[in-house]
Amino acid sequence: MMRDQAESLRNMVKKNRSVDFQVISITSGKGGVGKTSFTVNLAYILQKMGKNVLILDADLALANVDIVLNEKPKYNLLHLLTGEKNINEIIWSSKYGIKFIPAASGFEELANLPKEQQMFILNSLQDIYYSFDIMLIDTSAGISESVINFCLAADKTVVVTTPDPTAVADSYAICRIISNYNTGNMELGLVVNMTDNEKEAERIYNATNNVIRKFSGKTIKYYGCIRKDEKLSKSIRERFVLTSRYPNSKYSQDLEIVAKAILEGNLPEKKENFWRRILNNWINLKFD
Repeated sequence: MMRDQAESLRNMVKKNRSVDFQVISITSGKGGVGKTSFTVNLAYILQKMGKNVLILDADLALANVDIVLNEKPKYNLLHLLTGEKNINEIIWSSKYGIKFIPAASGFEELANLPKEQQMFILNSLQDIYYSFDIMLIDTSAGISESVINFCLAADKTVVVTTPDPTAVADSYAICRIISNYNTGNMELGLVVNMTDNEKEAERIYNATNNVIRKFSGKTIKYYGCIRKDEKLSKSIRERFVLTSRYPNSKYSQDLEIVAKAILEGNLPEKKENFWRRILNNWINLKFD
């Protein structure tokens, strides 16, 4: 059955239409570092830059994107998996214009989907991706098989951390794992969130980059930092998009710089798209 699914996905990949579409995975070694708020606000900034952006909430059983956006989507990935709705029918457009594919909260079975169902979700995404310029994948926190697969298949992976020592240690760990498995041209970079100043952020980046270079011989990019901003806590409590309401805040100014740094990174490889990469990784991991 799995081989049949893989062959079907292979055939679908060959029909790919877009060469400019970018996939950016956003991940973290631990929760509580502001990853989902970063993803939503990054989507808003990219949208203001003229990009057509879609967010995939890939924390399948603990949805957060809808909470940050203060939205109550009618449908989610569970409706896709049960066949009640197709992929176009579950895309939700927020009042900010940000489009996202909602996950579902409180469904334990979604946390450990059979590979056939994970492949089905990926296959379904091909029906809509060429309508967008960028897909942001908000992964679950931590190191899991699905997180690593999404990161390896992306054009760019952004690891979000904070100066908290446990967050820094966990960011070391996830960067090492991704670097060790990254045999392609996926660009891996670090963003230091909730920092006091850029000097502190650069110190954390340099330490992380030195560890990665020592153990894998590779390097990671520095996408920048986002300074502490009391308005972020307010936006989370009151559920509004900070970059929309306070475009001149420290958070908004810093995130715009980070967004430009991410866009100015390596361009996607035209010879191999997201679905081919994730399929190849999947086969290497699961069928060898």
